[in-house]
Amino acid sequence: MTANRSPLRLVALAAALVLAIALIVVVVAYLRAREPEPAPMTPVTLFMSYIPSVQFAHVYVAAERGYFADEGIDIHFENGFNEADGVERLASGDLKFGLISGEQVILARAQGRPVVYVYEWYEHYPVGIVAPQGSGIVAPSDLAGKVVGIPGPQGASYTGLRALLKAGGLTEDDLAELRSIGFTAPENVCEGAVDASVVYVANEPLTIEQQCFPVDVMRAADYAPLVANGLVTNEQIIREQPDLVRGMVRAIDRGVADVIADPDAAFQIAVEKYVPDLPAEQYATQRQVLDNSIALWDSTGGLTTLDKWQTTQDLLIEMGLLAAPLDDLAACFDMRFLPERDG
Repeated sequence: MTANRSPLRLVALAAALVLAIALIVVVVAYLRAREPEPAPMTPVTLFMSYIPSVQFAHVYVAAERGYFADEGIDIHFENGFNEADGVERLASGDLKFGLISGEQVILARAQGRPVVYVYEWYEHYPVGIVAPQGSGIVAPSDLAGKVVGIPGPQGASYTGLRALLKAGGLTEDDLAELRSIGFTAPENVCEGAVDASVVYVANEPLTIEQQCFPVDVMRAADYAPLVANGLVTNEQIIREQPDLVRGMVRAIDRGVADVIADPDAAFQIAVEKYVPDLPAEQYATQRQVLDNSIALWDSTGGLTTLDKWQTTQDLLIEMGLLAAPLDDLAACFDMRFLPERDG
């Protein structure tokens, strides 16, 4: 009888084991069914009006370290030289966010475009005028009778030029020529094709000095408090998706803080994954460009102020680009989405 009971015991044990496994499967399935589904990520394309560059290290860092993902944002980047087109697409809803210069927001709203500036990335206007050292062009008034190069008579470059001319008591008519040269200031300055040129101060003066000779730089920010580049969206997004706006602002703000705290790490992220075509021999130069850019950024939390917008609007009216003051200049920006600061 003992020998006959052993197989029965094995059968019973096997049945119990099968039952236990089945119960475990049922329990796991039940628990999984009760787990909430992860929230869907919101796809966002961020427009940036320039080629991929270390100057955008803050958004690269925010993407690489998951700051956008933390906000439920599936971020994508789009670069292009046509800032005006970017503004139109923001206004129409084809884009939700872009890094856009402040004067473009004023001009767009004057045409009924509902774009809104929500985070000040650049505290200092990034445009200036460069001239060879020893040329005698060291102040805005020295531009009288000179040939001045400019990418074109529009956008932030043109606004910066007009601010500097105004500071020197000059108009365009006081120049020998305002010559559209595209983005070739280093070549034109080094070859002597122009006496001076409008530049972006973070990178082009450095390029000229490396290619030919030392230069003097007049920075528009030293003469006029203009609204520079920031994060821009539209009124519909603010109204219907305020949490998305808050998330974008928070992610970008974290990226800015990280780059300022550790520019070496930020530079590595940028060149390894987001500016992959940068030649290794350009690393030292571009690392300096990043430092120059950081010096222009807003390290105080992205807050813009009405006085800057007033100065910018006044200049646009004087330039003839704006016919009259906006009915509500303060509607150009909305600072409600900035992260709270300790103290």
